[in-house]
Amino acid sequence: MRHASLTVLGLGLLALTHSGCERYPEDPIFAYGRMRQLDGTPLAGAPLTLERRRDGVYSPLSTATTEASGDFTFELLSGDVVNWHDINEQQSRLRLALPLDASGRGMFVLLSMQDDVEFPTLRPWDAQPSVDVGPQGSAIAFP
Repeated sequence: MRHASLTVLGLGLLALTHSGCERYPEDPIFAYGRMRQLDGTPLAGAPLTLERRRDGVYSPLSTATTEASGDFTFELLSGDVVNWHDINEQQSRLRLALPLDASGRGMFVLLSMQDDVEFPTLRPWDAQPSVDVGPQGSAIAFP
């Protein structure tokens, strides 16, 4: 009998830890990360726009400005980024784009989210591809 009561207690604790974890459309969620310039230094004071795709068109959802450290945070409502009509459908697609630098370099990230998101450090990619011609033909290499 002692084992049965421990099992019931364990199941009760499991139910408590997993109940109430659902987000409601009015709950805040956060997307945050850090932006760097091509040379790795923080991208300070850059305006960022998180966009949402609906009906094949991206439109602004939220804006943020990077801090001196390059850190940024978007505060969103769960209902604005999650498709609440049918949770089994693909979630809304979001886009975050780094402003283009003077040479026209930039980057963007496409994502879907259901909860808080921490981005990896974001910075433009300078591939600097080179083409080498060898005995088997041309090959593209990235340093």
